[in-house]
Amino acid sequence: MKDALSALPCFTQVENISIIATGLSQHCFKVDADNKVYFAKTISDNTEVSVTVCASQLGLSPKVIYHGKHWLICNFVDADNLALSTLNIDEKINHAIQLMVQCHQLNVKPVELSTKETIKSLLNNSYYPKSEIEALSQLAELILEPLIISRYGVCCHGDLNFSNVLINQEQSTWLVDYECACTAPIEYDLAMFIAVNSLESNDRTRAIEQYERQSSVNVDLQLLNHYLLFCYFINTLWYFNRYYENTLTKSVTKGTTKEITENKQALLKHAKKQWCALHLLLKINDLPLLSGLSSKLTNILATLDLSNQT
Repeated sequence: MKDALSALPCFTQVENISIIATGLSQHCFKVDADNKVYFAKTISDNTEVSVTVCASQLGLSPKVIYHGKHWLICNFVDADNLALSTLNIDEKINHAIQLMVQCHQLNVKPVELSTKETIKSLLNNSYYPKSEIEALSQLAELILEPLIISRYGVCCHGDLNFSNVLINQEQSTWLVDYECACTAPIEYDLAMFIAVNSLESNDRTRAIEQYERQSSVNVDLQLLNHYLLFCYFINTLWYFNRYYENTLTKSVTKGTTKEITENKQALLKHAKKQWCALHLLLKINDLPLLSGLSSKLTNILATLDLSNQT
C-alpha cells in the first residue's frame, strides 16, 4: 500500500499510513506525507470523484488534493464523525440536513438512481436459498411499483448516515464519502437518511421539517414513504450480503478473531434493524402499497424469517 501511494504524483515522501476503520468503511487511510496529513481512499468509478470535487470547491467537503483512476486524496480533517459526537439527536439532524440541502444544490449530475437495477444487483449477489430469493423478488416488485419517478432529480448523497458527517470542536461540519451519490428526487435522500440512521417517528418528522425549512422545498410525504420501503429493503439486503461474505471468507479476512466477530455482529444487527423497520412500515394500514395486498405480503414475509440467523 505504501508503494502504491508513494507512486502518486501528489506525494514526495510518504512517512506513515494507518487504516481508517470507523464504522463499516473499507480501503480508507490516514497518510502522513511531506510533513502534512492526508486522507486517501480507493475508488472504482468517476461518480464519487466528480461529486467530491464539486463539493470540495464549495467547502462542503475537505479539499481534494489529487484524484486518479484508483485513488482519491483529500486534506485530512481532524474531527470526529457525527455518530460519535455527544450532541443530542436534534442537533445531529440539524447539522446533517443542512449538509444534505447543500448537496442537493450542487451543480453536478451523477448517474441516475435505478431502483430496479439496485435491487437486482443485491439479489444476484446474495447467498439466500432459491425460495427466499423468489419471495424477496415478489416483495421487490411491490416496493418498486409506486416508484415511477416524476419529480425532478438532484445530486443526492445516497448514504448520509451520521458517520459520514465530520464535525470539529468549533462545530464546523463536512460531508464525506460520496460513493453512493446519484441523481434522484430529494425524497430518496431523506428516506435513506431516515433509514440508515434508524430514526424514530418524531425524529423523522423533525428531519422533514428541517429540510423544508432550510430548502424552502415541500417534501412529498407519500413518495417519501415509498422510498422508505425501498431503502429499508436494500439496506437489509446489503447488510446481510456483507454478513454472509464475512462468514464465508473468515479465513482470509484481516483482523483479529475478536474484530472479525464484532464486525459480523454489527452487520447482523444492522440487517435485523432494517428488516424490522421494513416490517413495521409494511403494517401501516393506510399505506397505499398495502391496499388489497395484505394477504400476499403476509405470505411473502412469512418465508423470510431472518430472526434465527447467527
